[in-house]
Amino acid sequence: MHIRTRLTLAGAAVLVGTVTAACGGGGGGAPTDASEKGFCAAANSLWADLAPEDMSAPETPSDGEMARVVEDWGNEMEEVGTPEGIPDDARKGFEAVVDQAKDVDAADFSAESLEELGRGGADASEEVQQQAEAFADYLTETCGNPLDDIEMPELEAPGTTG
Repeated sequence: MHIRTRLTLAGAAVLVGTVTAACGGGGGGAPTDASEKGFCAAANSLWADLAPEDMSAPETPSDGEMARVVEDWGNEMEEVGTPEGIPDDARKGFEAVVDQAKDVDAADFSAESLEELGRGGADASEEVQQQAEAFADYLTETCGNPLDDIEMPELEAPGTTG
């Protein structure tokens, strides 16, 4: 699996799929008055923390490293909270995502788990999926696409020449 694919699937897992087992709770105590700038900086830090430091020779993070980064991100997001105007369904999605991010482990980042989670997970209710999607949409609308700020190396496809 290429690094960009793995990072994209990891992001999808966090923003959509990892809420499959969430019922809300812990993230509900997060502040509701975060600045938009602080919220976006915290939200987009996940991608920066998952991206390799040396993009000229990228190494895919291990499942354990990814789990640690996602758990740290969940704790940071809970501390920062959401801006005041976030729609209710997006806030509920935020709460579910934060709860699950704080409870993630390395097994959640196997290739098969990421692919299933990227599709919404096997056990997600339609309501929970919609809330997670509302949060993901809110993130994109409010903060932009975090992958736009990450320099990814251009890789040649096998059998091609530059």
